[in-house]
Amino acid sequence: MRPVLGLLLVFGGCTFALYLLSTRLPRGSTLGTAKEAGDRSLWFPSDLAELRELSEVLQEYRKEHQAYVFLLFCSAYLYKQGFAIPGSSFLV
Repeated sequence: MRPVLGLLLVFGGCTFALYLLSTRLPRGSTLGTAKEAGDRSLWFPSDLAELRELSEVLQEYRKEHQAYVFLLFCSAYLYKQGFAIPGSSFLV
């Protein structure tokens, strides 16, 4: 019973750490400037034009905060690999 509790504690801690990394993003000068986004920083595109606009915004954000994006990507990849969650190949 004790190893299962330890595994759940590690899983919960890693999940919380990844959650904090993904919600505490540093503000970029371009993130959230799209008129479709309103007051939200990111949005789900509903057509191809919005998808292109979102792609441009994310590319600019990546240029501004390259180290943070790399840390978030590596953390998500290790989280998925470490807990055998399918789909890590789609991160590339």
